[in-house]
Amino acid sequence: MTVEEAIALVEQLLSGTRLTKVQEIVFRQCWAGQTYSDIALESDYDLGYIKDVGSELWRSLSQALGEKVTKKNLYTVLKRAAKQNSINPSSSLQLPSLANYTDWGEAIDVSQFYGRTHDLATLSRWVLQDNCRVVSLLGMGGIGKTALSVKLAQQLQGQFEYVIWRSLRHAPSFSDKLTECIKILSNQQVTTLPASSHEQITYLIEYLRKSRCLLILDNFDTLLQDGKRAGSYRQGYEPYGELLWRLGETQHQSCVLITSREKPAQIAALEGDGLPVRTLALSGLEVAAGQTILTLKGLSGSEDQTRQLVECYGGNPLALKIAATSIRDLHEGSIANFLSEGTTVFQGIGHLLEDQFQRLSTLEQQLMYWLAINREKVSSTKLQTAFTSPLSKPKLIETLESLRWRSLIESNTGQFTQQPVVMEYVTDSLVEQVCQEIITESPQYLLTHALMQVQAKDYIRDSQINLIVCPILKQLQITLGSVHQLDLKLGRLIRKLQSKVIETVGYGGGNLLNLLAQLDTDLTGYDFSGLDMRECDLRTVNLHAVNFTRTSGFCPGSCF
Repeated sequence: MTVEEAIALVEQLLSGTRLTKVQEIVFRQCWAGQTYSDIALESDYDLGYIKDVGSELWRSLSQALGEKVTKKNLYTVLKRAAKQNSINPSSSLQLPSLANYTDWGEAIDVSQFYGRTHDLATLSRWVLQDNCRVVSLLGMGGIGKTALSVKLAQQLQGQFEYVIWRSLRHAPSFSDKLTECIKILSNQQVTTLPASSHEQITYLIEYLRKSRCLLILDNFDTLLQDGKRAGSYRQGYEPYGELLWRLGETQHQSCVLITSREKPAQIAALEGDGLPVRTLALSGLEVAAGQTILTLKGLSGSEDQTRQLVECYGGNPLALKIAATSIRDLHEGSIANFLSEGTTVFQGIGHLLEDQFQRLSTLEQQLMYWLAINREKVSSTKLQTAFTSPLSKPKLIETLESLRWRSLIESNTGQFTQQPVVMEYVTDSLVEQVCQEIITESPQYLLTHALMQVQAKDYIRDSQINLIVCPILKQLQITLGSVHQLDLKLGRLIRKLQSKVIETVGYGGGNLLNLLAQLDTDLTGYDFSGLDMRECDLRTVNLHAVNFTRTSGFCPGSCF
């Protein structure tokens, strides 16, 4: 068998899909007995990328042939496959396939797809071997959920009679979307459905029982309510929740996969490792796949620099592409020059994160600010004690879980934190919010959140000063015109707190003193009497003639 005959056989085994340029390079060189290192060197592609392409190709062939295909047994397996089918490999190959109908809707092009080998294998096993009825693919915006869902559907299409991929980005009505799907599954025989959403779901389930279908609903989170706990539906979209519940609870031979930034409540109730409803929380790309994106975008940098950049954005493909474009345009493609500036949130990335942040409830936003202030993993107990108003432990855990469902925080061994790019965005948001509060003399987060923590580790406190306190002062000086005007503004806020016009309990007094201290203001004669001075750091401040009568909240080791 020649390599040309083998390629023809492979393309027919893969449902007639032509190999991409890189797949063909990998196949030809592996057929010739070359190593991945040799292929990477000759083709000028990243070694990790070549390995990913090879692994994905062998896995696809394994699924098509029903036996494991590797680089080592490739020749033997394909020669046997050709012999068993008694064909000339260059002729038309008719392989058993269930696929009678595919409708890709607005599915994106995934010809440039990197990594996710393990995720694809997991999803394929759940759908084909474990016969999962509902699968949810969760992750923050830009992490690659849509691309992965399309790639999965392409790989599995030969195992289903119907493959339907639909986007819910524009929040279609439940009745319209179900009618559209049932028309397809009934071969246009059913065009009108009962008015009841319950009966409409019954119709759909009957067709999912009769035929083996793969139905993918992308952007499911557009149906969910902003400003409430994750998983709640917008008014009028509740039938989608009933749909998920009944699909998970009712026996059928099909699979419905949703992609979402948030976990719907029905998924949370029904999912389990050994159950027919499962969730894959999508993390960032592997470093090698992320480095491939940077290389293809034309960036230059050492392996350590590209790794640092990939890790900075948590392996988020969209964030990497946005960052790479800016680095190419603003830094002539130099990753080193970009990293030296110390900022990671570009306009496009900011918009991506702002969209998710604005969906949060007030309590969720408060927790996000506290996680950004802490700068590193923190326990729920420490978070609970930071709140100025009583917050029950069950409510705190529920809210943290909601943030996890939204893919905005990470947890490990009972501690919580944010990805670096998320933390930077939230920190910038806090700085902007506090500046606006000081300018308008209407403090809110200035009272409820400590801008720095006096008992934090030295490097954490330094980070809080450099990334929160100093940027606030810098922005206020620009807005108000001078340090003198800023001093006057902070003094007026102190007097407002003392006049009880606004709530005084909390971090307001301590925050204002820390801001003045960081400005090197001469505090002689300043009056902080009657204020709550939590988290104020007095260790290096000249306190001559400063009035602290009837103050409270001083931290041990923070003063005098």
